[in-house]
Amino acid sequence: MTFYLSDLSQKLADGKCTSRELVETCLAAIDSEDGKRTFIETYETRVRDEADFIDAQRKAGHKLPPFAGIPLSIKDLYDVAGEVTRAGSTVLADAAPATSDSEVVARLKRAGFILIGRTNMTEFAFSGLGMNPHYGNPRSPFERDINGGRVAGGSSSGSAVSVSDGMAAVTIGSDTGGSTRAPAAYCGIVGLKPTTTRMPGAGIYPLSTSFDAAGPMTNSVECAAIMDSIMAGGSGQSETPLPLANIRIAVPVGYLTDGLDDAVAKGFDAALERLAAAGAVIGDIRIDVLEELRPANNPKSIVAAEAFALHRERLSGDGGDAYDPYIATRIRSGANISAADYIDQLSLRARTKSLVQQQTRPYDALAMPTSPLVPPRICDLDSIEKMTKTNGMILRNTALANYLDRPTITIPCHREGEAPVGFSLMGSHKHDRRLLALAAAAEPVIRG
Repeated sequence: MTFYLSDLSQKLADGKCTSRELVETCLAAIDSEDGKRTFIETYETRVRDEADFIDAQRKAGHKLPPFAGIPLSIKDLYDVAGEVTRAGSTVLADAAPATSDSEVVARLKRAGFILIGRTNMTEFAFSGLGMNPHYGNPRSPFERDINGGRVAGGSSSGSAVSVSDGMAAVTIGSDTGGSTRAPAAYCGIVGLKPTTTRMPGAGIYPLSTSFDAAGPMTNSVECAAIMDSIMAGGSGQSETPLPLANIRIAVPVGYLTDGLDDAVAKGFDAALERLAAAGAVIGDIRIDVLEELRPANNPKSIVAAEAFALHRERLSGDGGDAYDPYIATRIRSGANISAADYIDQLSLRARTKSLVQQQTRPYDALAMPTSPLVPPRICDLDSIEKMTKTNGMILRNTALANYLDRPTITIPCHREGEAPVGFSLMGSHKHDRRLLALAAAAEPVIRG
């Protein structure tokens, strides 16, 4: 079942469905082989009790929050009071329970959402593959039953599958290098990476404090806008679509559009043609500083340095053996980054952001394929070397938005039944709501 927030909210208010019915629909979807891969923990008893209470309150005529009774899943790095936040690991199994909800979760609860479970993820959120040796590998809906299936994208893999498979109406993940957008693209849904400071980071297990951004994954741009509003402290507003006529969209030519899988190139080009036919002004742009830098390929990255700083004590002790070997390798790559290298990278990032902003100021958005690849087959990722190479390709395009700290949304652009392909629109720093208004107009055209 495909869930849309405005539709669900209205049906609940009109008595056309109950919260308990929504919850049972989601729990039935979770009760499957892929449901077990998708969730680390499901709150079956609690969510039923909360749904029944909300239904009783609604029936009695009490005023309720606008999204009261709608099931929400959360990535396993969000704090929930009284629970251990494991971040997809077994390393943190004995950690102290959280004393309060993360602020983002608290805001969504106040809006009426009820938590149905914690979703599986890449351990400590440090990979775009979405695989997890401790809790299983969530799988993309595409060719799921052929040769063991394909990756769902990471790191918020379980979150994306929970929405694509109707296990939750909406979900929240985090995005450090593409972790909401890659899974959304690989599962055929919408994913948003906000400007980093738009969402409070309190109570979210970090990977890189300079890059982490909490973000929603949903079935539509409107749903993403509603979630973004609530998560940022608003009331849950959507955005009025901007007129597409004369909207200026630039396509960065160069490495971001090189080496695309045939299905990706076909889907992306077709969506661009539809946007042009709808009145958008599409043009190419070459951003030399990015061609020289290619941020996703930097071995002395800010993310690696900050991730190692967070994990170094645990990795150096007996607990290091409990890490996913692939994730441990990635984190240890930050061990040889000196303080001087780190400071240089911060300065380079600031200069690059300024230069790119100057060059792209005439445009309303940049457009690019969300990932150059269709979802890779899990059976092909049988070594750390193969995983490392594939991960670099999956996140090659998405990592740019994190480096530039610009809001970016991915929208499906493939035909039904074909390999999933995401079309990304990147806005300007701190202009998240304008991007959402543009995306609201572009979505039906991009989807075709």
